Amino acid sequence: MPIITIQRSSRDDAAALAAAQDLSRERDELLVVLATGSGSDAPTASGLEARAFEDQLKRQIDAKTQWRAELISPGRDHIEALVDRVRILKPSTVVIGMHHRSTVGKLLFGHDLQRLILDIEVPILLVKPQA
Repeated sequence: MPIITIQRSSRDDAAALAAAQDLSRERDELLVVLATGSGSDAPTASGLEARAFEDQLKRQIDAKTQWRAELISPGRDHIEALVDRVRILKPSTVVIGMHHRSTVGKLLFGHDLQRLILDIEVPILLVKPQA
């Protein structure tokens, strides 16, 4: 069973990726890094996005970690696309980054994270970056 981390292009991604790497090595499980692409219709967009995503991860993931990246098409709902992929991969754990939010921040910016937490049916490790 793999360990999955979901990268959401936020400041929380680095801490989640580091925690997912540690967990992957500790359990000797494959690390799968998921993110959604832009959904652009341009013929070369998905290939360029995937290469850029992998290049970025190569700079962040150490050589001791077995990993692969998956940039998935967002379709009409990027959160649903991520949840569907998690269901297919059947991971042991999903690692997601988060940070402290004010009450207003929770109302305005917490919807995607809330949907991931409620819809993913495997253990989730939420990682808050150090201040």
